[in-house]
Amino acid sequence: MDTLNTILSVPAIVAIVTALKSLGVTGKWSLVAALVVAVALNVAAYAFGTSGWYEAVVAGLLSGLAAAGVYDAAKTAAPKSE
Repeated sequence: MDTLNTILSVPAIVAIVTALKSLGVTGKWSLVAALVVAVALNVAAYAFGTSGWYEAVVAGLLSGLAAAGVYDAAKTAAPKSE
């Protein structure tokens, strides 16, 4: 997976996991959902690309963890509504 796809996949994963949260995924399951979505996207990229399975899974795990971190950082930085 090239750099541009890797960078663009993080917001896509955040968006997909946010949609899953509206369907009832909560708490620690959202991290699991982010990892599963990221690995699935990277394995799909492998199917249409030239990377190996190991590289696709590792890139997916890293993208999922990055997406979860971005989401948590944005949630922490957002102003609290009272």
